Amino acid sequence: MIFKKSYSFIILPHHGDGGRTAYLSRRLLNAGLAVLAAAALVSAFLVVRHYSYHFRLVNDYEPTFRENERLTVERRGYDHTVDSLGRVIGALNAQVAKERSAYAQSMSGMAFQLDRVGKALTRVKIQAGFKGTNVVDEGEPAGGPGESALLGRFDLTRPIEPGPCEARLLTGVRSHLAELEQVDRFLSTKESLVAATPELAPLFGRMTSNFGIRRWRRSGHSENHQGIDIAVPRGTPVHAPGEGVVTHAAWKGDYGKMVELDHGTGYTTRFGHLSQIDVEVGDRVMKGQIIGLVGSTGRSTGPHLHYEVRMHGTPINPIDYLGSLD
Repeated sequence: MIFKKSYSFIILPHHGDGGRTAYLSRRLLNAGLAVLAAAALVSAFLVVRHYSYHFRLVNDYEPTFRENERLTVERRGYDHTVDSLGRVIGALNAQVAKERSAYAQSMSGMAFQLDRVGKALTRVKIQAGFKGTNVVDEGEPAGGPGESALLGRFDLTRPIEPGPCEARLLTGVRSHLAELEQVDRFLSTKESLVAATPELAPLFGRMTSNFGIRRWRRSGHSENHQGIDIAVPRGTPVHAPGEGVVTHAAWKGDYGKMVELDHGTGYTTRFGHLSQIDVEVGDRVMKGQIIGLVGSTGRSTGPHLHYEVRMHGTPINPIDYLGSLD
């Protein structure tokens, strides 16, 4: 025991009246001291336990703390990367929008040009006399319900899906190409017909006998003249009036030396009384090509060309087929 004696305490007010006495026994003092010692011990235990727990906690979770710090640093880097990617994506979106607009304008321009080609094709078909064009003049009788057609235009406000624009243009191109090939075949056929039609004069000179019934002055004899006679000097070149194939190139009775051309369109032409033949059977001659020279062979009274034009074997008047040599 620390306290072996009891103690009394006198408490006096400042003015000195009515003081009090406090008696503390030896037992009470020792009990209080024991309580203070116990409190100190408990406090020391709690402090030691707290620091021990903190030390153990730090040791146990130190790796987790370090990992958390590392993840925090990585998160900052990730956020920076996301920001950079966001700026890049924004720039790409702007570029795509720009190229998208340019693409749409290009498609629209190509469609417009395709429309112009289609209109030009229609004009060519009309000028060529091609049948089957769906074109009506304002003065012609026509009618019926109809809807306006948008040619060479695209709705640029709608999303551009991959393929439809190109597919539409490709369809239009193929359609125009098919029509152009059809027109080309038509014009080629028409050109072939024109080239094969005997429309050029084989030569020019003084016509001494017309087509049809003729009468000889001296003898009074009448006969059906199946061509025309053109008097020119001997040796004058004779030109093919149209493209054709030589079916005869030799002597033929009253014709003398004669050349016959088959023009492949029902037309045949004959050239009689030649002095010289410059082609052979089977030759294909072009319009204006020299096929022989004027003479007076066969039944002839002088140098001249006997010229016949026949349609499916029937003689027709050559006067209707005399053009120029150009």
